[in-house]
Formats: sequence, structure tokens, C-alpha cells
Amino acid sequence: MAAITVQRPVIIKTIVTEAFKRLYMADLEDAIKRVDAIMQQIDVQARRFELERQVTPQQSRSLRAQLELERQRQEATKIELQTRLREAQDLELNSEFTQGTIEGMVEVAVGDNLFDKISRTEIIVKDGIVLEIRETSVSPLITPAGR
Repeated sequence: MAAITVQRPVIIKTIVTEAFKRLYMADLEDAIKRVDAIMQQIDVQARRFELERQVTPQQSRSLRAQLELERQRQEATKIELQTRLREAQDLELNSEFTQGTIEGMVEVAVGDNLFDKISRTEIIVKDGIVLEIRETSVSPLITPAGR
């Protein structure tokens, strides 16, 4: 085999524009509303279990514990989303914002420098349009294990 295709992370960065900021903040606000709705459903379920009493006391405790655990998880999600919303409000126009990472494929062949091939790759996007693809070499201090 002379070559193989491997995955590498590709960072997606967006140039902050008014349109991006508005859409990003709207997405975060919608996500917060969905979390609020889930938390309301959890509260309704907890009250219903209390009123119906169709379960044994042990089952009731177990169900309440599960609902409380889920409610705490949702509250943590809401706090994270609110933090991201405040950060989004402070984004400066024309700055770069890291949106996330995707997996990209790259072919590695015999004789290639592996570290150049799996180097840090970034795609720079503005309002959905790719402006630039950057590849940065991995630090020469990073060497394969055992060498």
C-alpha cells in the first residue's frame, strides 16, 4: 500500500459580521427557550407523580431523583448557553470566531511528512462563504512516540 486516507480535525472559523452575530444570538436564544420548555416539562412530571401516587414510595423516590438529575443537567446547559449568549453580544465585528471542528480527510503516502499532512487546518468563512483555507505545521517539538 503506497497511500492511505486518514482523518484530521479541521477548525471552522467565522469572520464576525452583523448577520452572523444576529443569527448566532437567535440560535442561542432559541436553545435557551427549548431548555426552559424541557425544565417546565420536568416540573410538570414531578408534580404529576406526586398527585397520582400510582407508584410505590421507593419508585417515587427513584423517579424524583431521576427528574432532579435531569433538571440539574438542563440547568447546567442553560447556564452554558447564557454564557455563550453574553460572549456573542461582545463579539467584535470582523474578528474571527471559532464555530467548531469537523473531521477532514487527507491522503498520506509513503515519503510524506506525516506531521505536515495532519497539520492544523482552518477554514475561514464569512457569511457562509469560504474565504481562506489555512494549514499550519505542527510544532517541530512534537515527535512520534518512541523517538
